[in-house]
Amino acid sequence: MSLNNSVNVALIGAGRIGSFHAESVVYRLADANLAAIADPAPGTANQLAEKLGCSFATTDPKTVLSDPDIHAVIIATPARYHSNLVAAAAEAGKAVFCEKPMALTIEEANRAIDAAKSANVPLQVGFNRRWDKAFSEGHEAIANGQVGTPQLLRSLTRDPGPFGADPARIPNWTIFYETLIHDFDTLLWLNIGAKPVEVYAVADALIRPDFKEAGHLDTAVVTIRFDNGAIAVADANFSALYGYDVRGEVFGSEGMVTMGDARRSSMTLFNSQGVSCDTFRLDAHHFLDAYTAQLASFINTVRTGEVKGPGGEDARSALKIALACIQSVKIKAPVSLG
Repeated sequence: MSLNNSVNVALIGAGRIGSFHAESVVYRLADANLAAIADPAPGTANQLAEKLGCSFATTDPKTVLSDPDIHAVIIATPARYHSNLVAAAAEAGKAVFCEKPMALTIEEANRAIDAAKSANVPLQVGFNRRWDKAFSEGHEAIANGQVGTPQLLRSLTRDPGPFGADPARIPNWTIFYETLIHDFDTLLWLNIGAKPVEVYAVADALIRPDFKEAGHLDTAVVTIRFDNGAIAVADANFSALYGYDVRGEVFGSEGMVTMGDARRSSMTLFNSQGVSCDTFRLDAHHFLDAYTAQLASFINTVRTGEVKGPGGEDARSALKIALACIQSVKIKAPVSLG
């Protein structure tokens, strides 16, 4: 499309993160237009459309996919619908941005990737940490050889507490599919050129042990061995009382780089009560710039055809580790990656 034209974007899925992405399109991206919102829940799309001044809302995603004036779609539905919507959007000729995870099985991932390739449309997946300034600069330092050969890597995600969700409404294995999937992509991205060869995962229900038998796991530690000899550890927990905590670390033969911080800023208060600092409590606050940058890159891809963001193959690679984690927890043993 012409570089002078605004990109018409449709949102599919108007929940929390979908609404945030829609706000980014409207308020933070100058060259994009929120043209339509689709969500099957009655009234949900209309409410968001009215709030953001979007002219069209519907309960049927097929309506926006069949609209020739829509150039791109943002898919932010529950994960179980992602791969089918990616394929449908690609087959309709739309550029696709899909929230993680792109798929829940390798077969689903392959179908989504093949659909995008067959239609020759860009497919970007929402691994927002790649767009965070600290993580991006860390990756650059590793790529420039400033830490030497990576030997030990770490990535962690600790959601802000207290945990108040209903475990019965959280799909099984969410801690791997939707939380640690970010860490898996981050570790694959930071350990440049290396491939994972073995995964060992341990998980439990430590926050809500009463839901363990129902399959809800809220705490996990994963060890990943790579073909370059590096060893990585990822951990997650759903209730960090001190705030939203996302960090990464790469230790190499010539140095180390660390990324991320739960603190809102480096300002620290020293007074009679001790030493304290304010912390992030929401992912949308912690990664505001990263969320915006990834969508800005996606919009630029739609306009220019130059793809820079993580794509379907990256999503499939992270998913392979997530699936290996699930198998490892079930058999209580390491799992080799073929």
